[in-house]
Amino acid sequence: MATKKYVWKFDLEEYLMTKDVKEDFAAKVKPIQTFYMADVARLIAEERTEYRIDTIVNITKLVEAKIRQLACGNNIVITDNVQYGPAITGLFLGKTGLVDPAKNKAVINMNPTAAMRAETDLVALEFSGTVRDMGGAKFGLVKDVTTGKTDGTITPGGMLDVTGSKIRCVGADGLSLGSLTLVNMADKSVAATITVFGINDPSRLMFNIPADLADGEYELTLETWFSTNNTQLKQSRTLTYTLPLVVGGTGGGGEDDRPVIE
Repeated sequence: MATKKYVWKFDLEEYLMTKDVKEDFAAKVKPIQTFYMADVARLIAEERTEYRIDTIVNITKLVEAKIRQLACGNNIVITDNVQYGPAITGLFLGKTGLVDPAKNKAVINMNPTAAMRAETDLVALEFSGTVRDMGGAKFGLVKDVTTGKTDGTITPGGMLDVTGSKIRCVGADGLSLGSLTLVNMADKSVAATITVFGINDPSRLMFNIPADLADGEYELTLETWFSTNNTQLKQSRTLTYTLPLVVGGTGGGGEDDRPVIE
């Protein structure tokens, strides 16, 4: 067995898809942080001082753009980590090949290569000891209304549209608000507390993102006593959205005298 060089910590969360099994839990991995290309480039430049950050970023952007073009041009593209391949969603009724735009869409399948699978074999799994007993409560999707994106990027001064189950933000008395916060992941400080909601329903929240929210990564955390429309929990329940919410880009490097590609 290969020696482990990475550790993934995980919580357990009740698995709601198997209705007939009560003691069924799924692992929820707890990522340490999010890295963007500028961060990766900075780490490479720290190890390989002959390359400057801008050079790495610019070359990578060229490579990524060319991969997109080739894959969307109906080609298979294989990198060291990922294999990209064209595919079409949905089924076709009959032999006419008539495309139904609602069902049949062009997509790109992405699968890990042998090198990536070999690297994941070096991961050790470690239970954090935390069991999330959510009673069916969960965050679904967080959408930035300004951009329409659901990748975790958010726009200060815009609105967030959050869907899920049993996510109404209410206090212990059923009348006051619970707590919905944006926690700065760098120092774990509360960067913003949401006190006004456009929508505060069991399956949907909408609210404004503070206009002065600084660049960085934030954790969306909800503390609520909501159980059903008629009952409240005896103790509050805390939900945390799995994807970091990101304002702005991550920093690049400073100026230096290494060659740069424009």
